[in-house]
Amino acid sequence: MRRRNGIDYGGIPKHMVDSIQRYIEMGASVGGFLTALLSNDLSLTFGRADETNRAAINGWVTFLWNEAPAGCWGSQEKVAAWQALGGRIGEMQERDERDTE
Repeated sequence: MRRRNGIDYGGIPKHMVDSIQRYIEMGASVGGFLTALLSNDLSLTFGRADETNRAAINGWVTFLWNEAPAGCWGSQEKVAAWQALGGRIGEMQERDERDTE
């Protein structure tokens, strides 16, 4: 099990963990495969996946459904908004600012 900051990354390829963690935590830009996957574009996801990621699609879907914040995936608009927010860090900062008003 590869758990970081409360998220279990064990079901996805090891070489992808750092990229998806930076995206979730900071809203960092990701490559074509992850952008397609996070945007819920199945045909583009398969088209951009390397052999390892193609074989792990079930693990990716399980990871998104069970581990990833709902606001960070599901459409191109959600991905863009998550990146603009700055990921979980930006989400927490925004929440803290609202709480101090």
